[in-house]
Amino acid sequence: MKAPKKRGAAARPRGPGPRLRQCLVVLALSAVTLLAYSNSFSAGFAFDNKGLLLQDPRVREATAQNIGLILHRTYWWPYGESGLYRPVTTLTYLFNYAILGNGDRPAGYHWINFLLHTGNVLLVYALALRLMRKPWPAVFVAAVWAVHPVLTESVTNMVGRADLLAGMSLLGGFWMYLKSAETQGGRRWAWLAGLMAATAVGVFSKESAVTVVGAIALYELTWWKENGRGRSLLLGCLAVWPALEAMWYARSAVFAKLPAPVFPYWDNPLAGAGFWTAKLTAIKIMARYLGLLVWPAHLSCDYSYAQIPLATGSPQDWLAWMVVAAAAAAALLMFRFNRTVFFFAGLAFVTFLPTSNLVFPIGTIMAERFLYLPSIALAVCVVVALYAAGRRTGMARLAPVTLCLIVAAFTVRTWARNSDWRDDVSLMTAAAETSPHSYKSHRALAAALYDSDATHANIDRVIAEAEKSLAILDSVADWHNNAEAYRQASGYYITKGDLLTAPENARAYQKALDLLLRCKAIVDATYRRPSATEQGRGQQAPQADEAKLADLERSISDTRLRLNDPSQALDAAASALELDPTNPETYRQLSAAFLASSRDDEAAVALIEGTIVTSDLSLRQDLLRLYGQGLDSKGCATRPGPNGPAFNPSCEIVRKHTCAAVAATIPLYLRIQRKDLAEQLKDSALRDFGCPADLLNEPRR
Repeated sequence: MKAPKKRGAAARPRGPGPRLRQCLVVLALSAVTLLAYSNSFSAGFAFDNKGLLLQDPRVREATAQNIGLILHRTYWWPYGESGLYRPVTTLTYLFNYAILGNGDRPAGYHWINFLLHTGNVLLVYALALRLMRKPWPAVFVAAVWAVHPVLTESVTNMVGRADLLAGMSLLGGFWMYLKSAETQGGRRWAWLAGLMAATAVGVFSKESAVTVVGAIALYELTWWKENGRGRSLLLGCLAVWPALEAMWYARSAVFAKLPAPVFPYWDNPLAGAGFWTAKLTAIKIMARYLGLLVWPAHLSCDYSYAQIPLATGSPQDWLAWMVVAAAAAAALLMFRFNRTVFFFAGLAFVTFLPTSNLVFPIGTIMAERFLYLPSIALAVCVVVALYAAGRRTGMARLAPVTLCLIVAAFTVRTWARNSDWRDDVSLMTAAAETSPHSYKSHRALAAALYDSDATHANIDRVIAEAEKSLAILDSVADWHNNAEAYRQASGYYITKGDLLTAPENARAYQKALDLLLRCKAIVDATYRRPSATEQGRGQQAPQADEAKLADLERSISDTRLRLNDPSQALDAAASALELDPTNPETYRQLSAAFLASSRDDEAAVALIEGTIVTSDLSLRQDLLRLYGQGLDSKGCATRPGPNGPAFNPSCEIVRKHTCAAVAATIPLYLRIQRKDLAEQLKDSALRDFGCPADLLNEPRR
């Protein structure tokens, strides 16, 4: 018989209080996340991390000048342009590199990423708890999402920080909106101010953070009958508006001086496809994304041409379209049966839309980092489905046990995937295996292998990967093709030739020349003819980069010299001179071509001309060596000087070569509209070297 309770006796607590429970949840979710990413902190600067973290001069010192450059230049400045402006993200790199002193040590960057991701995990838990109103399902939603392997490209990849910052902005901003909708007076305005600040941080971290507006609108539309908060929606949109306006103004100011970004066909074939082909392919790719969310066994950092074929109406295409249609229909049905699932599914679409290639083409056809926020919907669907199955079958433990197994499996897969990000070789080896039809995976693997061995004993494997890349590109029309891939591969063959002896090296050099000539044909086609899509939009061919073209001509000249073809080597060197007359390497290569053609005097003239134009002292040293090797038969070209050997202007051969060099340089100065320099040079040549006036008035050779 039970003893009656004593009046006034306090009931024995059955468990921890609400605050303690929340603390335990926070600790548990943080611990699970840390376990999944525990081996990521030593991952190096692979993929884009080198360019954005180690090679960006703006992040090396915390100075006003560098901060100004971050605010007034694009994300990839000074190495390239891709239409991205993310100053807040770059400022966090500055914080790591200069303020925390992480420099080229990766751990500090990874810790910041981990903390940001953990913060997002807790925000997902808070939102799931608010909308689902059940603690354990909310915990599992956050846990499944926290360790999903597809998120590694945003978390383990250090420059995936843009996704983490934008995600925190959207999740935090949406939470602040919800708080503002349920409060009044000063507290409401404080929450709205927080929403505005969070949005500003987000849109200046990554462009897709603008979708916070869609998240707010979707929430109110989903529960419109229950809430009817039109005023809250209006205030939320007005709070977000100043941040969006500021982003638009800043981007416009930065990009006003730059040409419109051009997305290469080899990175995103949709940019060169027809309208319907591009849209249908984008829908097909959505099925691939769904497959990665459900079964993330095979992950890749690259899906470039031609890993994903354009849609042609094949059975595989129809299957993908039907999968997407079925997923969309299921999401719409949830509006009737489970509004929370409907909302998160809609949120996935809203946050994915800017990167989907459905609205406009972007810089890549597919990337796993685009699933950072959309993958929350998968976690919600899995948790809701398993709990519903448990209720219907009467097996209450089915959902928790199954979800624990899923979290464990995802954790193991994430832990394994982290090791792929160790360095470029491991990352691109995994990419080449998962995306074997991507030209970039093989090309990047070749480059990583080449850089990993200073002796280049692995050159045959390097070339094998490069050839796989070129085999994928060979069928692409020249005006769509990637010239740099052929240029890069030619360098590998040059290295192989240098490791061999004659006559075996001739075959490698000839292959290098063939690749360089294909590269030149692609460059010519690129600068002369825009793609069909670009023509339809009224776009013109891109402006030629004469410095790069000159570098290509110098490489062709050098390779022809290796093949003992001095005549054509001289032609290529002369073309380089026309394109880039201020580069000392141009004159050095021209001199080498003259020497190979037994035109020693002209080789000396080229070096003097280069010294005059570029003031490069290494050319002067080359000329001294040339005189010392027998060109100066009288031995009068040099004389002792205070800083070593100096040229003797009274020596006949020095006067002869200098006058010829001046005669060649004067037209160059006139061509670049520096008549003042031309006159000074002419006066100096007449005064110091006694050059004939009629020679200096002759046209350039």
